[in-house]
Amino acid sequence: MPRKIFVLLFMIMIIITTTLPGSSNSNHILLKAATINGADSAEAVGLAVFKELVEKRTKGYIKINIHTDGVLGNDEQLIKGMQRGTVDLVTCASFKYADYVPRFKVLELPFLFFSTEHLRTMLNGTLGQDLAESALSSRGDIVLGYITSCPVNIISVKAIPFLSQAKGLRFRSMLLPSHRQTWQSLGMAPVTLVYSELKIGMQVGMIDMAETDFIDCKKMKLYETAKFILPSEHYFPVSPLLLSKLAWYKIPQSYRAILQDCAKEAIDYGTDYFSQKNKETAKELTDKYWVKIADFNLAEKKTHRSRLAADQRKVFSGLGLDRVWAEINSTFEQYELEYEAKHKELKP
Repeated sequence: MPRKIFVLLFMIMIIITTTLPGSSNSNHILLKAATINGADSAEAVGLAVFKELVEKRTKGYIKINIHTDGVLGNDEQLIKGMQRGTVDLVTCASFKYADYVPRFKVLELPFLFFSTEHLRTMLNGTLGQDLAESALSSRGDIVLGYITSCPVNIISVKAIPFLSQAKGLRFRSMLLPSHRQTWQSLGMAPVTLVYSELKIGMQVGMIDMAETDFIDCKKMKLYETAKFILPSEHYFPVSPLLLSKLAWYKIPQSYRAILQDCAKEAIDYGTDYFSQKNKETAKELTDKYWVKIADFNLAEKKTHRSRLAADQRKVFSGLGLDRVWAEINSTFEQYELEYEAKHKELKP
């Protein structure tokens, strides 16, 4: 069965039914997996593909039951549940996991990565390795990989061609101190508002702008009020894929590498799947719903990152990640140069 069809069938199955925990016996190992996100989320899709690969390559010796939509609890409960043995496999927001392994805090910083490709390069390299080692030493959790979602952009009721022209406007940002500090330093006026109330907030004039991705913009019908999108790609949500220490030791050594390989393949598939879906949704927003998406502005992105660099460096330094900070900077510049060269060639 083609994997894309499998993923779609999995989403339908989760929506219609509730997956019940199975019982384990000597013939197989049963892993209980959970996420607070819905069946159509990057996290759930990643788990679905991971389940398919693991069960196929272990010939059913390792089975995985997936629970979505917070059925087994919120992020905090799932993280604690791994150590209590109530859940084996979890994917949660990196900023939630940072409450238990502080180094994961760096993943929540806006304007840190140039693109999804830049983020993936760092997660597959030094940054990802350092974070995985911290999770293992702090809690015994095994980081199988990092699930990335679509880049976050800025939507607005009125056209804002440049972010620098948004100073003083009421902006609904993520409810994180680091995000609030970032937008305040850029001259914005952060407003506290529940994410599910973005549309109402813009309709009644409580906020002028908000941040979301193309897929949520369509799903939540935000385009009915916010007809303008600034493709800032300033934030890339990351959810670590975590296996508990208790579950890891239940798995025979000969199968552990299989799980790690399956996780990498599942995450790579999910990244490609949502990258394509992101592009298709952007086109649909413009063609069908008359949303105007501004051109990507490299100069402005460089300016904002430069203004935030000192504060970001302090965060990395305070967590003992100076080497990682230096690598992120150097690779950021490489992606900038590649982008400039590519678009210079495309100009007539």
